[in-house]
Amino acid sequence: MPTPPRAKAPPHVQAQAQAQAAARSQRRLESTFDVQATTIPPGLFGRHTTHINAKSYVAASSDIRYFLVDKSRAAQAAKDKATALGKSMVSWSTILATPTADTPGACLYLHHDNRRYLFGNISEGTQRLMVQRKVSLTKTEEIFVTGPVTWHNVGGLLGMVLSIAEGISSTLKGQLQPTSKPGKSQTKNSTPSKPPSVGVHGAENLAHMIATARRFVFRKGIPIRPREARADPRAINPENHAPDWQDENIKVWYVPLYAEGEQRSTRKRDRDTTTEASDGDGERTLAGKELVDSVVNHMFDSDWQFDALFETTLHQAQLPATLFVKDAQGHLKQYDGPLPGSGAHVKDIPVLVRKPWPGATVANLPRTTPVRQSMCYIVKNHPRRGKFNPQAAQKYGVAKQDYKVLTSGGSVQGADGTLVTPDMVVAATVEGNGFAMVDIPDPTYISSLLARPEWTTQEIFKNILTINWLLGPGVLDDPRLQDFMAKHTSVRHTVFSSDTCPNHLALESPAVIQIKLHRLDPDRFPIPRYSNVSPYQEESRTLPIEIARPGATVSLAPQAVFKDDNIVPFLDTTEALNTLDDEIIKLADAARAKIADKDFLSRIEQAEKDIPSRDAEVIPLGTGSAVPSKYRNVSSTLVRVPGHGSYIFDAGENTLGSLKRLYGPEGAQEVLRDLKLVWISHLHADHHLGTASVIRGWRDATAASEAHKDARLSVASHWQMLSWLREYADVEDYGFDRLRLLEVKKEASSKTAHPLVFSTAAGHQDVSDTGGLARIDAAHVDHCFGAYAVALTWPSGLKVAYSGDCRPSDDFVRIGRGATLLIHESTFDDGLEGEAKAKKHSTMGEALDVARRMGARRVLLTHFSQRYPKIPIFDAEPPERDGGGDDMAVLIAFDLMRVKLGEFRQAAAFLPALQGLLNEEEKKKDD
Repeated sequence: MPTPPRAKAPPHVQAQAQAQAAARSQRRLESTFDVQATTIPPGLFGRHTTHINAKSYVAASSDIRYFLVDKSRAAQAAKDKATALGKSMVSWSTILATPTADTPGACLYLHHDNRRYLFGNISEGTQRLMVQRKVSLTKTEEIFVTGPVTWHNVGGLLGMVLSIAEGISSTLKGQLQPTSKPGKSQTKNSTPSKPPSVGVHGAENLAHMIATARRFVFRKGIPIRPREARADPRAINPENHAPDWQDENIKVWYVPLYAEGEQRSTRKRDRDTTTEASDGDGERTLAGKELVDSVVNHMFDSDWQFDALFETTLHQAQLPATLFVKDAQGHLKQYDGPLPGSGAHVKDIPVLVRKPWPGATVANLPRTTPVRQSMCYIVKNHPRRGKFNPQAAQKYGVAKQDYKVLTSGGSVQGADGTLVTPDMVVAATVEGNGFAMVDIPDPTYISSLLARPEWTTQEIFKNILTINWLLGPGVLDDPRLQDFMAKHTSVRHTVFSSDTCPNHLALESPAVIQIKLHRLDPDRFPIPRYSNVSPYQEESRTLPIEIARPGATVSLAPQAVFKDDNIVPFLDTTEALNTLDDEIIKLADAARAKIADKDFLSRIEQAEKDIPSRDAEVIPLGTGSAVPSKYRNVSSTLVRVPGHGSYIFDAGENTLGSLKRLYGPEGAQEVLRDLKLVWISHLHADHHLGTASVIRGWRDATAASEAHKDARLSVASHWQMLSWLREYADVEDYGFDRLRLLEVKKEASSKTAHPLVFSTAAGHQDVSDTGGLARIDAAHVDHCFGAYAVALTWPSGLKVAYSGDCRPSDDFVRIGRGATLLIHESTFDDGLEGEAKAKKHSTMGEALDVARRMGARRVLLTHFSQRYPKIPIFDAEPPERDGGGDDMAVLIAFDLMRVKLGEFRQAAAFLPALQGLLNEEEKKKDD
């Protein structure tokens, strides 16, 4: 049956339907396009506009046309234009660090309102200096490392990246506010913004250096993107003037320099050769570069979960690991049965184990070799749009609400219908100013510098205000470099070099405390070695150079201005000495009178006559925990035993800097030549990131001495630390070939007198040639995987026990029994036992209980939480006798304190004065 014709709707209904359809079409159109009305001159329409000749869009006036701008294409065009012209109106660069004992490298801080950048050597001590200068790491998302990849240039990078990651993580947690609606589990921001990544730019081997730290550096959800200059951009295409990296604020050109004899083409082929490397199971293989990049990615941007368990079998599980099994009720319990390799028959039962975090699955990185490539940079702001001229806009009859359109690059209609374009009311574009960072470690790089095309390329070098020269010793004297500087008189030449920059006290706050402590007890607290005089004498200046000083600022926008009035003044040590409260001085005078009393000295002599090596000296080089702070560096302790040598217990970041600040250049060389052993208790960064620089300092000091050039340095630690030393030796020749590695691992037998001793695959390690030591005993302690406490014993009977980080340990008490000196961590104050247990540290009371049970004669408490910025809480009247043997004297460790074992009682007499000083300093801060 045919379908009957559909009845037509009444005319008014049809009109309504047509209007609704037209409105829907317009809404769809406007969701994709911006509808703009203006006077359109003939031929104005370009590829980003479409003329719409629809009846619903034609106005009554024939000279008005509506056209549509594709929103997606317009947005991209606007983004490109914004990048090309730059958004930031105000920017400046400030010198952060010049070469000193505290800050061995040199770096510069570039400020834009929305982002910060670091350029230069990210050496040990850089992060602590930023705390001193109150420079936040929060917005630092790009780091440009100059020079070759050596520990001198990147030694502070890992610690800084960890701090940046912590800051970003804390910020992201703050964004996730719980919803106020009951029963809702989602957060207020159910889809938080994607966390920013941190770009790290540098020379070849940068990613490899970061990847070597995979066993002890791990953060989630904070991508770190290394960008190596593996090829010379201008060598590939000399006509390429485009920047090698840019964002909305700056443009950066990479300028790699190569030492004479460095074979770039051969190296490129070698490094591009596929190198297979496997994970722990041998199941995964990747080309060398891809593997390294993958490792770095997993170190910072992994979705690994600590509590995730997977099922395997006992024989297939990677050991060591904590294994779990299910009981009869299906509940998990820790497996404590025999393990494969124990000698007994072990059934291959199902077990559950935590999935190893990604860094642990790569047993070995592909091999690399040191690269003599020094990274330099040319940095410029984007051009800025010229100043808006409101008088001109009024002349054309532009409405005030349209001013913003013109300043954003758009066109508007004037009062008479004229199309007003930006060039009619906005001044000419202002070219961006910039600077160059040139790092020349030694004269062999100068030929490469002179051959670079960037210095004669206007598109790149135009508007460069200053060249910051980071020069190794003796480089400034090279006539070729001097001639280069003399030819480029249009720029300011700022020199960062130990040949020009004074070894001033870069960390003023701890220096002030040290000077005041010296005023109270000069025998234990020496004044730090420093100099405010430049080695580059005024009368010999023939070069057009400026000596770099911290705080010197160059304004790049809105106009170029050199602001030398911002230079940080040298510390006035006289003022620090003369600002002590009279009551505190009286306490110190009373202590001096006490220790000069003949009866006091006689009692000490009688009590200490059986203490061996009373002239042995203990020197805390860092007493803080977690991260370097303004007042205390991270963990490191030096023990000097006359007739035997020097020994370092843990080497946190800038241990070498503290050594040089305390003893001066020559004195530090003497201590390093005498160094016999470096003990690293565990792989937390605050305990070992200064190890490489200490080893290199020892190598250089002994190589310069005929009597020590064949010496060897022992490094004792867990195998993972020793593995890191070996892997990093591929990146830099820092002295690894002269090390004696002592691995700490569990004894196969549980019947030994001590729970752990040094051993090798061939049996027990003979330590008699390790600085004359008679014995080294170590015990596993409760803190983290691979954490050990140690006791060193000398033939004289001197015994020094060192805890590292840990909870109180019975095994440590056993190996340290009868210790002459116990150095024990005291992270938390008494009353915070809960936090100490949660973070696997000790309180002060717990540390003293270990000392009593051990029978230690002298106790030094150290490793204080950074929640105590200046004042470690202690009893100003320590007990002279407390069941620890004939006597037990307790001291609190301060950075750069020097105390002999036979002077603990004298030093303890000053504790009331020290407590009063630190209380006064804290009160000043509160006020």
